[in-house]
Amino acid sequence: MAGRRLRGVAGSPGVALGPAFVFAPAARAERPATASASPEAERARWREARARLEAAYDALLERAGGAEKAGETAEEGLAILEAQRMMAADPGLEAAVEEALAAGRPAEAAVREAVDRYAALFAGLEDAYLRQRAEDVREIGEALLRALAGEEPIPLAELPPGSILCAAELGAGALAALDRQALAGLALGSGGPTSHVAILARSMGVPAVLGLGDFLGELRPGQRLAVDGGSGELWIEPEGETLARLEAAARRERAEREALAALAGEPAVTPDGLSVELAANIGGPGDVGPALEAGAEGVGLFRTEFLVTGRETLPGEEEQAEVYRRVLEAMSGRPVIFRTFDVGGDKPLPALALAPEANPFLGYRAIRIGLEHAELLRTQLRAILRAAAAVAPEAGGEAESPARVMLPMVATLEEVRRARHLFEEVRRELTEEGRLPAGLRVPLGIMVEVPSAALIARQLAREVDFFSIGSNDLVQYTLAADRTNERVAGLYQPLHPAVLRLIGLCGEAAAEAGILCGLCGEMGGDPRATALLVGLGVRELSMAPASLARVKREVRRTPLAEARRLAAQALECATQAEVEELVERFLEGLEAGAAGAGAEGR
Repeated sequence: MAGRRLRGVAGSPGVALGPAFVFAPAARAERPATASASPEAERARWREARARLEAAYDALLERAGGAEKAGETAEEGLAILEAQRMMAADPGLEAAVEEALAAGRPAEAAVREAVDRYAALFAGLEDAYLRQRAEDVREIGEALLRALAGEEPIPLAELPPGSILCAAELGAGALAALDRQALAGLALGSGGPTSHVAILARSMGVPAVLGLGDFLGELRPGQRLAVDGGSGELWIEPEGETLARLEAAARRERAEREALAALAGEPAVTPDGLSVELAANIGGPGDVGPALEAGAEGVGLFRTEFLVTGRETLPGEEEQAEVYRRVLEAMSGRPVIFRTFDVGGDKPLPALALAPEANPFLGYRAIRIGLEHAELLRTQLRAILRAAAAVAPEAGGEAESPARVMLPMVATLEEVRRARHLFEEVRRELTEEGRLPAGLRVPLGIMVEVPSAALIARQLAREVDFFSIGSNDLVQYTLAADRTNERVAGLYQPLHPAVLRLIGLCGEAAAEAGILCGLCGEMGGDPRATALLVGLGVRELSMAPASLARVKREVRRTPLAEARRLAAQALECATQAEVEELVERFLEGLEAGAAGAGAEGR
């Protein structure tokens, strides 16, 4: 006997067994149309609903904060809740609702329309991190509608320890507020592998199967379940060999998690002594906690676009400087790379009223906008430098700041020189104003994500202080394949020899010039690519915090000399398949070596 098996989609890897906890909050009551209600009355209802939602977030933050201090939940949960609370109070969302109310719309319709419009702005972005914000907005919209209906804005499940939580749907905020120690696994009727709840489950290390459809009717509370988040299967009352297999898999994964956790305090150094900086990609101050908790040695990519995306007015110097200072202070002297606004193209910027483009990925975006709208870039540079000054040592003298400035989508040397000229001009201004110590050095680097930049890397390396390879766009532009287009997704090949050769050019040029070569795209968090990248000269890898431990394990078991040999062989390959085969053999060799060393040590 094996029990019954339901197939969904893989949401978060891992196997978990436990009793079913069926979470089915009552459906939200729809309020009858209130055409006779006055705008003032509807405005009062909307404001009361928002106040109730903010109070609910405050209560959840207090609860999650207490649990975090007790070591019972990850800081990632706090970050999600803080981000959603900030978004619920966002002036842009408020203005959109108020505008609809003023036009005579009922509060429910005003919220729904404003949320749809706001979410659509994020959903259309190419950047996966910012695209996730659309789900946050929709979750906040549902919470506001529940509050307008007089219901609890964020219904929560009170889980018995070791439960498999089963629900038709669950927002990321509700998941973040759960007690991690009580939650063994997750089974949802909705969602997919790229949904925000899936991403959060992976960062929390909770096995999850999503997209199970209308499955709650097949369950009884307390039934023994097994979630296999790698295969996307949910087993109901597994038995016999199936149960033994699932239990063995759960034990293996528990052992691996413990082994990875043991690396948290260890340095990312190869067996022959090369130190590789492992950093985190973040999108706001709330992401710093999870990054540090995962062992990040710095921030390799701070996406500052959250400050401007969807806003009708641009943030001022003071507002920006405060955000940047908070991040630098939270990182306590560790390096933080601030990417200047990578907006335009697929990332609309209402404040500049940019016209839609037929081919936004090759259009008006990033540094091209920054150089043309010099005040936009100047204000941001001033804010970053002021934040750097705010955390600088009081002793004065020559010093290098942990703050680093990175220019996105550089394609030509002229762009770098124009940006450098503006950067130095801003430096002089702030020094003359007494806002920046004369001896404080803030490195200026570029993001290498266009093939032309990689091909002239030697010339660019003389003009900047560091490279950070944006592998997502570099792959996309090298192979002329939009990774979001399913019809050409097969051409999006990060391990293609052409991509590796461009990365190798950057590594060589950086080494010759004595500057750092980092990488902050998805390749940075792929353990299969770690040895190749180190062998190609990459010395800083920035990634999602959840990937740090596995990448550190690869660094610690890969001698530099062997990484260089692997990279040299990969550069001679003709296809990605050949590179993948080479890498697979290399990793098998490392595994065999580790197993042999373990046997000798016993």
